[in-house]
Amino acid sequence: MHKIWTFFNPWSFKFKMAVLVGVLVLCATGSVALASLSVAQGQMASVIGNQQYALLTSAAAYIDDDLNAKKALLRVLAEGLPSDVYEHPQRMQAFVEKHPTLREEFFNLVAFDATGKLIASLNDRSVVGKLNVATRDYFVDTVKFREGVISRPFKSLLSGRPIVLVTEPIYDAAGELLYVIAGGINLQSPTFFGQWEQLKPGKSGYLFMLTDEGTILHHPDAAHILKRVGDEKGGAMPSTLAALRGFDGWTQGKTTPGVQAIITYKHLHAADWIVGAVYPESEAFTPITDIYAKVIIASSGVAFLASGAGWLAVMLLLRPLGDLGRHVARIRSGNADIKVFDIARKDEFGKLSRAFYALSQQREAAESNLAALARTDMLTGLHNRRMFDEALAAALTRARRAGTGLALAYLDIDYFKKINDTYGHGIGDLILIEFAQRLKACVRASDTVARLAGDEFVIIFEQLTDQSELAILGKKIVQEMVVHFDCGGISLHVATSVGLAFSAQGDTTAGALLTAADTALYKAKSAGRNGYAVTSIGSPALTESV
Repeated sequence: MHKIWTFFNPWSFKFKMAVLVGVLVLCATGSVALASLSVAQGQMASVIGNQQYALLTSAAAYIDDDLNAKKALLRVLAEGLPSDVYEHPQRMQAFVEKHPTLREEFFNLVAFDATGKLIASLNDRSVVGKLNVATRDYFVDTVKFREGVISRPFKSLLSGRPIVLVTEPIYDAAGELLYVIAGGINLQSPTFFGQWEQLKPGKSGYLFMLTDEGTILHHPDAAHILKRVGDEKGGAMPSTLAALRGFDGWTQGKTTPGVQAIITYKHLHAADWIVGAVYPESEAFTPITDIYAKVIIASSGVAFLASGAGWLAVMLLLRPLGDLGRHVARIRSGNADIKVFDIARKDEFGKLSRAFYALSQQREAAESNLAALARTDMLTGLHNRRMFDEALAAALTRARRAGTGLALAYLDIDYFKKINDTYGHGIGDLILIEFAQRLKACVRASDTVARLAGDEFVIIFEQLTDQSELAILGKKIVQEMVVHFDCGGISLHVATSVGLAFSAQGDTTAGALLTAADTALYKAKSAGRNGYAVTSIGSPALTESV
């Protein structure tokens, strides 16, 4: 059982490599097949789109012919108007009713006099005289252009249904407007759109029509008729917006409900209308979708066979890796060191052995560098506060053991803030660097110099005999700063104030010694700066010198 688990261990490198080979083969075969099918799908989309556009062009031509025929019919009707109707508008109703076959072409036929008053209605004579359309766009445009127009879609006041009107003006011999006759087209009637609807794509596709202003004339859902596409939930489709700007043709995109589809548009010539078709891709690409499933099954079979072959190849090729793993285990248990690896090998396993060896060396060097950086002030190169704390604690321990004196100098640069404010922080940094170098130069190699923060520095003096040595040290530090500082071409006088605290045998704490030195520094500054002051732990008396 153990051998079987070892052989088929899913966590082993061999197993993962075999799976990887299978996945790669699956991806390769699948990608090639899917890429080919994707190209085929694109070509199929082009064929379907061009086919839909051709059908829509035919449908648009049919609607153009139908609208032109309705215009011609009204024109013939106007030309056949009897002379007595010219003189007697009240006879227009009887004239209209003599042409009942007009109901086959129009939902209703109406007539208006020159003032826009309704004087005839084929469907209902009771409404005559009860309506005036003088301000309606279709009446105004007919009078203005002196020719028939196709109105914008609107809801009829007479029938309450969505319609468009085809108008035709009638003039007398003198060219004066007498009447305007108009035929209504019911936008919900199957009579007008019946033959056109037979061209809808597939089972789930549909046709629609809208004006160039975005008002819907026809839609499978009657609730959309007379609404503007921009007012629909989710707004107008990008392709529809393009069609409103003049686009003719087909494209792929999402419908307002979010269905991916092939969408086609065609503008009419007889009216400012756009006919469109929506063909969902889920139906349009059904043949390609079926092939996709077969390709996935075939690719999976090939990948399974490739995984088996890959398993055997990996077992043979990675035997040296097993040896390498055993070497690592011996090193980890302490039974061998890094030299057990064959770094003389010229293949990848030799490179891996050499990499392990070099990595160990680099890690040790990096740890040493990090430790040094953690205890070094980056600007001056001196010890930082962390290193100072460690060094002071160690110095106090050594002083107590040896019974020797220990002193701490606490110092800063006089008027350093003024220097920064006057010359800028760049000059201030140069002064700090030079100041640190001079401090290092005027003390013993065994003394510890550190920068605490800003312009605050400390010096630990070990193996002192008595307090009298501090005056010499303080004076030396102050005098070391007498020579002007050359900072980027600027010569500046820089002075320092020093506070020194002495402990006879290290019998104090780091905090007490630092506090005493700080108190001495305050005394030196109070005395006029550019000087030093000395104190001893346990003695309040201070010796000051400038």
